[in-house]
Amino acid sequence: MKTNLATQFKPNPIYEKALEHAGKMSVKEICQLYGVEERKLRRAACYRKISLNFGRTLVQKQPWHLDEIKKLKSLSMTNTAFEVGELLGRSKASVKGKALQLGVYFMKVGENSPLAKHSNHDIELCRQLHEEGLRPFQIAEKMEIEISHLCRVLKFEARYLEIGVMA
Repeated sequence: MKTNLATQFKPNPIYEKALEHAGKMSVKEICQLYGVEERKLRRAACYRKISLNFGRTLVQKQPWHLDEIKKLKSLSMTNTAFEVGELLGRSKASVKGKALQLGVYFMKVGENSPLAKHSNHDIELCRQLHEEGLRPFQIAEKMEIEISHLCRVLKFEARYLEIGVMA
């Protein structure tokens, strides 16, 4: 004997009433209020295509425009993902996701780094002095920079990202 799926399913009025609270109360609260099992309530919601999300605002995803992408790329060197999100009107997660897709990093380099002791101008001046023939210990003494750091700068082992040279 063949049975139709529509005739097999009999809607339970308790679940119908309980699902009226979907999105307004948590699943556990609904289950306690109506005395139903969470598993069965979730199955009934799934069957009826009803979302049980509570406390989460459903946000429509907006496509990224070309000008937003340009701003993201330019602001990433000086701002955090949260700050860029605030400026663009997007969430931190959205900004981080798009940055990852584009290969953009929020790494602060050069004088934008919170650990930087010397400005980009000072570093560039050190490199120019070295090209003119001054020895590293003379430059370090004049610029008041540690000799070990200066040697790394002169070999482009440190402070190379701000000039566009990628490792």
